[in-house]
Amino acid sequence: MNARTGVFAVVNRRRVTSQGLWLTAACLVFIVIGVALVLRGGLADTVVGVLTVLLFAGGGLLVAGRRLSRRPLLELDSSGVRLLAPWPRRPSDDIFLPWEEVASVCLCRRAVAYADHTHNLDYLHFLTGDEKCEGERGPVPPPSPWTVRPGVAVRSTWDRSADEVLAEVRRLRPGLPVADRRAAPPRRS
Repeated sequence: MNARTGVFAVVNRRRVTSQGLWLTAACLVFIVIGVALVLRGGLADTVVGVLTVLLFAGGGLLVAGRRLSRRPLLELDSSGVRLLAPWPRRPSDDIFLPWEEVASVCLCRRAVAYADHTHNLDYLHFLTGDEKCEGERGPVPPPSPWTVRPGVAVRSTWDRSADEVLAEVRRLRPGLPVADRRAAPPRRS
């Protein structure tokens, strides 16, 4: 809890990963190649070099900016829930839900196939209508691509756990239904 403003905020912790280091090294290599092409001269080399520098420098800055930003991802306070848009989007893109519009809160786990194995990802949803929490009374049909379900993906980089967020929701809105539908991952035999 942020004692200064009374806002419970969830922020990504900064951490160095091997994937981040490899991505940074790859961007730098392509930027150097782009600069070398520009210095080499010739119309085609200059055009390809400038495009390469713009693409990899701009993309690298965009990714680094999101990772280094200290802007919270989620804020809870007595007035409601704020899902903050990631950098470089504007604060006007944030989603604010007053507690009166939140019907329930659901923490669920989804199995997502990636490459040759499955990963379990956790999601925290703030349900605003008569939607059912995943796993409640059978499977929930996937929402259409146009359905917006306000929520966030729970990340290991959060400075607070999903359980701390649920505890804060229960503290701020004691009567609000809160469901933790994270099932244990299936065992492989």
